[in-house]
Amino acid sequence: MNTLKDKLASGAVTRGLWQNLPGPELAELVAHAGFDWLVIDGEHGAWDPADIRARLIAAPDAVVRVPCDEAWILKQALDLGARTVLVPMVDTAEQAAVVVAACRYPPAGTRGMGAFVARAAMYSLDPGYITHANDDVSVWVQAESRAALDNLEAICAVPGVDCVFLGPADLAAGMGTDASDPAVHAALTDAIARIAATGTPPGIFAADPDRWIAEGARVVSMGSDAMVLAQGLRALL
Repeated sequence: MNTLKDKLASGAVTRGLWQNLPGPELAELVAHAGFDWLVIDGEHGAWDPADIRARLIAAPDAVVRVPCDEAWILKQALDLGARTVLVPMVDTAEQAAVVVAACRYPPAGTRGMGAFVARAAMYSLDPGYITHANDDVSVWVQAESRAALDNLEAICAVPGVDCVFLGPADLAAGMGTDASDPAVHAALTDAIARIAATGTPPGIFAADPDRWIAEGARVVSMGSDAMVLAQGLRALL
């Protein structure tokens, strides 16, 4: 059972952490610290399947952010045992639908039938995995561009999209500015309200988590393990 998917469906506000540093020890530490979720960042961190496997063992409910929306990458993350995937740079409903299909077994989707030799089904020891995987797997997509904001309602309407996660840095870059610009904040505030109005949980990577929770965000990143360590070391010194 995907407890994180159930938590979002219940309407809860969840707080998580990005993991950009490799290693299962950090994943285990975050899992035991009390965060609702951990993102294993395969887009701006290393995409190392062996390391991702070890981190999923340490933190079974971790979200795997894949580097791109390629079906083979999504299949690999799911076969490693990820129950939730986060896909960056999703700009249209059509793209979101392809992503969801890549995470579903036929006839509902296009995911390859190889779980019986993969960790997801514990190498055949969970013969029922294929029958419940389509319901258990959760798909989060990132809206990080002006095009994505234009298409928010259509993206949210795609069956199987369980969270639309906003990316302030890429959105700001596309607007020709940075994430501190009030115009970016206004765009994010509007986007959160529009996502929430569809019944889809809005997510955001937030420098000021409480502010965005007050705006209606329900999937909120509190930062990155690399940033926490770097800033903590500087403060200690």
